[in-house]
Amino acid sequence: MIEHLKSKYKLHPIFTAFSFWIIGVNLFAHRPIQIINAVTFNPENNFSIQINWIRELLEPIVGLPLFILRAGQPVEEYVTLWIWIFISFGIILFIKNKAVFLQKWIISIPAVLGMAFFILVWMIFWPLPSNTIINHSDSKIIFNTHAHSYFSHDGLITAEEQMEWHDRNGFDAFFLTEHNHNPNTLKLVRQQKNGLLRKKPHLMAGIEFSGSNHMVLLGLTDTLITFGKKDSIVISEVHRQGGLVGVAHWFDGRKNSIKYFIDSNVDGFEIANKNQIAFPLEIHRDIIDACENNQLFLLGGVDYHGYGPACGTWNVMDIPNWESLNHGEKTNAVLDGLKNGKNQVIIYSDRHGMPFENYWLSPPVNILNYFRGLNIFQIISWIGWGIFFITVIIKINSKLMLQWIPLLTGSAIIIKGRILLQKSEPVIQHNDVLVEFSELFTLVGIALIIGGVMVQFLMNRFPAITSN
Repeated sequence: MIEHLKSKYKLHPIFTAFSFWIIGVNLFAHRPIQIINAVTFNPENNFSIQINWIRELLEPIVGLPLFILRAGQPVEEYVTLWIWIFISFGIILFIKNKAVFLQKWIISIPAVLGMAFFILVWMIFWPLPSNTIINHSDSKIIFNTHAHSYFSHDGLITAEEQMEWHDRNGFDAFFLTEHNHNPNTLKLVRQQKNGLLRKKPHLMAGIEFSGSNHMVLLGLTDTLITFGKKDSIVISEVHRQGGLVGVAHWFDGRKNSIKYFIDSNVDGFEIANKNQIAFPLEIHRDIIDACENNQLFLLGGVDYHGYGPACGTWNVMDIPNWESLNHGEKTNAVLDGLKNGKNQVIIYSDRHGMPFENYWLSPPVNILNYFRGLNIFQIISWIGWGIFFITVIIKINSKLMLQWIPLLTGSAIIIKGRILLQKSEPVIQHNDVLVEFSELFTLVGIALIIGGVMVQFLMNRFPAITSN
């Protein structure tokens, strides 16, 4: 058996080189995944990462998609990766057969687009086994201040699905912050308080107000509709209700100055949103200094709308005997902790930050960073699956792949579009994105199917294209 594997390795120099490369990267340039403080960037020893055994088993399939989901600009970096793949494929075709490489390259477009779009949909909507946080502290709780259900115009999931996602990602509590309204959120909070909704995670009422800048309004107790209202009116009303106002992702757009919001009596600023810290780091430091000098809190907003399983930002607060508190006491403890500056923001760190304008260089950088962060079991998974495929020698019929990938992926994407359309029916007055995605998926799916049929026709009409 060993001699057989040795001979297989000799016949597959690329796989052999790849195996030695990932082992070498981990031996000499390993960068462990850490939970770090978003202010100091130092590791937080009370928290660690749990890597699901299913992920380790399926690492070559799910690993890189999950890594991209945690990127600062996941969509842009994902699209860039596929552009690199398509160009690399064209170069390989050119080297192999200069005479017909252009025809082969063009005829591969439907299959490449089908795979790229299908994998993107799979990354967003399937419960992939993402890494999760482990809280080793007895008294610290983890909470989120920024989340949307499908009662927001751009939310993809129900409130119940939001609760499941937060529970799975280690949160003890979260504020549900629909865009500009809160009646449905207040109803859910009352249901949980009365035992009609699951107890964990603890649910608190908020709003994301689209004012001069987006702001999260936390700890609301009364109905509030903020469409078209001035900052000063909304901030005053939130404070009347005993709530707090945090400026959301100010660093993304920066319409008004930090001083403007301080003078408007906001209570704090986000320094991290989704997978992004305030960037560049000079802006990050400006926000921190302004908050420290004016006794304002810092927030980490997950800003979760339902896109994928991964989480990269958490808020931490020391609240002893959390489980023994009743519903109102839990909410008050979180709000009091924010008022007194007891909140810490922690983030998932698995790569060095990349300037947003350089995302065209992201594919090689991401691939290197991804393999640097693997543990021994994930490396074994990569090599093991590789050995399996070169041992079994699965012969790939490229002609069939070029024909059937667009047809199959197009059909699957259309089905997902129909599912999203059905999901939009209860919230048709609140939500836009479900219908928009449904229409987009339907059009993309139809285009892919047409592309697959055209490829089949061209291959039958001009068989020389796929020869050799």
